[in-house]
Amino acid sequence: MKREADNVKTLKGVPVFPGIAIGKTLHIDRRKIKVVYEYLMNDEQVAAEIVRFKEAVEQAQQALLAIKEEIPEELREHCSIIDSHLLILKDKMLYDQALRIIAEEKINAEWALKKALKESQAIFERIQDEYIRSRFHDVEFVTERLLRVLTGHSLESLADIKDNVIVVAHDLSPADTTQMKPDRIMAFLTDIGGRTSHTAIIARSLGIPAVVGLETITGAVSSGDQIIVDGVTGTVIVNPPEETIQEYRQRQGRYEDYRIQTVKYGHLRAETIDGYQIKIKANVEFLDELPSILEYGAEGIGLLRTEFLYLNRDDLPTEEILFNAYSEVVERIAPNPVTIRTLDIGGDKFASSIKWVSESNPALGLRAIRFCLREKDIFKVQLRALLRAGCFGDLRIMFPMISGKQEIVEAKRILEAACEELYREGIPYKESVKIGAMIEVPTAAAIADILAEEVDFFSIGTNDLIQYSLAIDRINEHVAHLYEPLHPGVLRMIKQVVEAGHRGGVEVAMCGEMAGEASYMPILLGLGLDELSMNPLAVPQAKRIIRMSTMEEANEVVNDILQFSTADEIHAYLKTKWAKRFTEEFLWPSSQFTL
Repeated sequence: MKREADNVKTLKGVPVFPGIAIGKTLHIDRRKIKVVYEYLMNDEQVAAEIVRFKEAVEQAQQALLAIKEEIPEELREHCSIIDSHLLILKDKMLYDQALRIIAEEKINAEWALKKALKESQAIFERIQDEYIRSRFHDVEFVTERLLRVLTGHSLESLADIKDNVIVVAHDLSPADTTQMKPDRIMAFLTDIGGRTSHTAIIARSLGIPAVVGLETITGAVSSGDQIIVDGVTGTVIVNPPEETIQEYRQRQGRYEDYRIQTVKYGHLRAETIDGYQIKIKANVEFLDELPSILEYGAEGIGLLRTEFLYLNRDDLPTEEILFNAYSEVVERIAPNPVTIRTLDIGGDKFASSIKWVSESNPALGLRAIRFCLREKDIFKVQLRALLRAGCFGDLRIMFPMISGKQEIVEAKRILEAACEELYREGIPYKESVKIGAMIEVPTAAAIADILAEEVDFFSIGTNDLIQYSLAIDRINEHVAHLYEPLHPGVLRMIKQVVEAGHRGGVEVAMCGEMAGEASYMPILLGLGLDELSMNPLAVPQAKRIIRMSTMEEANEVVNDILQFSTADEIHAYLKTKWAKRFTEEFLWPSSQFTL
């Protein structure tokens, strides 16, 4: 039996960009700044502390503006992330709270800022949605930058790194990442972070292999250690023996061959050997990701989330702000279609001007279409902007978290009112926008035949549909392992939605993480879906598998697995039968790359 040497360590994290790197590490110190509590004795000291805090904010602001100015051309799309950090610097949640704490509690700026951050964290931790919850990291990055200014700690620039190294840090901010030079940084690793962080998004743009969420990597390595980074599986090996290095050099070459071959499929049709075509589109979180959609061959946007336009603001975005953002996306992606999901916000306070009710279980509370139907004025502003943006290309509107027919009827009524307003005001808008329902609640799946009478398309949001169907909280560590896309009940539900949709004459798409999993591709084909929407990175691999498949095989697979009674049986079937058919695809699972 091969025994691991004492100084060899293997860690597992979250892979955010695939690739394999072997080299020496450079440890970057991004540890949190330690601050001490100081009580301010009189009003003069309080006033001086407020001035000191405001000056520090101004200094941090200037530093971010300088970074923004120096962002290389290939990363200019990410300037909006720096803009969002500039907004956070003056956000009520941080800026106003810190000033209030200094004044009311008579404490020093550093301690007040840490206290304001802690209050923000409590708000974010109650959020179920991973994407929105992960935005707290941006607030942390801004706070740390500000604390460094207040305490006089300098922040070394990653642009100054001259050697070829693998960067290791507790965490890296998006500003750090924009300063990386891909010809010098072979990979980067962090203790914390997730796939949806801004840092991860920029890493994907740079094409740098990266693994985040390693928890203890900064404690496990020192600068100069030899290390292997497997950005496909999220594995990191510290001080590997020579035989392991050779093994990974071979794996590195094999992966590069596979990647080069697979990228070619991105710009081919997603068509089976026997001529069945399915549309492959991309899920998009930020406007910065638009270039990758075209680069990897997606045939449009199957899901554009709109929450980012409402976050980190003191007020609600105006119709003009929304219109400009939506029309930019539609125009840039034209003639391909863009499906924009209406506001799926809720659970807590993100736009400071929205007054939320306190909820014990926000995931099942006032969110998504429920919130929009209650806050009709906010909803109508978004719908007006969407209708206007529809003039610039093929825009489709999708309503999230539909649980019954009445919600669709009411949403369409407000949409019709928005059309009438625009018509009366003489403002150009698209009259024939296609309307869709997101199927992510079990009741929506059960009455898909009824909903099909009200919409033009369905999109199955598998993340929530699986969570709600199995009663599994994906962020609860005690039950998260029970989240199972291949549960027979889930597969039957998807089949039922597809069949009901087709009988009703509507196309059925899938836009959850399940849609981008390479090993599921034959199943999704056999279930009869018309469209799959996924992380742009997963598009070439999905097309490759589809072009190697036949519908006859896919139907046979689905007929077989629908006879099984457990997910374990289905996994075993895929492993013994389908893995032989698609050996390379099972070796490089695309689920590792999805958001």
